[in-house]
Amino acid sequence: MNIRKLNESEIDLSIELSEYAFQFNLSEEERRERRKLVQPDNTWVAEENHTILSKASVLPFHTYIHGQKIPMGGVSGVATWPEHRRNGMVKELLFHSLKEMKESGQLLSFLYPFSIPFYRKYGWELFAEKQTVTLTKEQLPKRIEVPGYVKRVSSESCKELDSIYQIWAIQYNGTLVREENWWHKSILRKKDQNIAIYYNKENTPNGYMIYQVKSETMTVKEIIWLNPESRNGLFSFISNHDSMIKKVIITTSPNGELPFILPDPKVEREVQSYFMGRIVDLKSFLENYPFSLPEEDYPPIVLHISDEFCPWNDGTFFIRCQTEEAIDQGINIDFFQSKKSEGATCQHPPKKGIRLSIQTLTALLLNAQSMDLLYQEGLILGDVNTAKLFDQIIPKRKAFIYDFF
Repeated sequence: MNIRKLNESEIDLSIELSEYAFQFNLSEEERRERRKLVQPDNTWVAEENHTILSKASVLPFHTYIHGQKIPMGGVSGVATWPEHRRNGMVKELLFHSLKEMKESGQLLSFLYPFSIPFYRKYGWELFAEKQTVTLTKEQLPKRIEVPGYVKRVSSESCKELDSIYQIWAIQYNGTLVREENWWHKSILRKKDQNIAIYYNKENTPNGYMIYQVKSETMTVKEIIWLNPESRNGLFSFISNHDSMIKKVIITTSPNGELPFILPDPKVEREVQSYFMGRIVDLKSFLENYPFSLPEEDYPPIVLHISDEFCPWNDGTFFIRCQTEEAIDQGINIDFFQSKKSEGATCQHPPKKGIRLSIQTLTALLLNAQSMDLLYQEGLILGDVNTAKLFDQIIPKRKAFIYDFF
């Protein structure tokens, strides 16, 4: 078996494997469009005798983490022909992908899992959930007079959509920093969806929704508002469809205002596990992570991290917080690889500090799970005071992602 990048001449073979593995069929027009989107240099393949057996793609993104843009590799299109499964090919492809991500400066990796336990073995952890809220016709929000207005627009309005989205997205961990080409090839590419924007009285876009009305059901794929006024405007727009629909299905964050702000919050709700994340290069990630600086002297925080799949992360980290009174204020990171790692410098890690896996640390730093829960469940072991000190310097922003890849 050989691991290499996809060749230009193999794009159709890659598409055929995706069709089989993910159980969909493209029309000839859709196939032509898909060919344009495939970038061979983003895809690793496992091949034997010049025949592709398995593949995995890594898409270059940036994601918001506590308000900062962090380079992220989005793993997508992981597929293997059934007769070649369970031979360790996906494991090899993921390892090659993570090595390349590290070399290219992608500090994080996200993916949508077919199996959460499968990807946990390789260091990914669940960080984002999504919620669908279903309203009956009788539960539609009341119409409220607002100073602005809602206008249905075409997909050519992506710059206005993006101006709203980026303000909203920076409030969460894990949201994509959407580039213009991503708007067109992913968010706005479906021809059977509608877009509505709320403009305030100064004609500034303050909210939008991407939706579909079909079979007496409105399905809201994405809805974002920047203030109560734009929310009320969008909700009133939804309610104006009362003669056309019997129910509304809204996809949103499980940590948001819905359904609490509805006149009748007793609605049907479903929360689903969604995306997983992984820290690719821990030392660089910690050096770029926006820790909250303490106001007084802070003892070094010692983290013993286990990462069996990416040995460059396996070892002991010392996080030293320089307070605002210090000349070299900020966060300083020292790293000593474990003795089982190649080139290790620390043979006997100190007994103090806390111990946790790379996936647990990912969930903690993306604020997907609390320190209290992770410590209580035994996913974090060691000195409770160190755990409390570490928790105090981690900013608290909820994790969410609307996108799919």
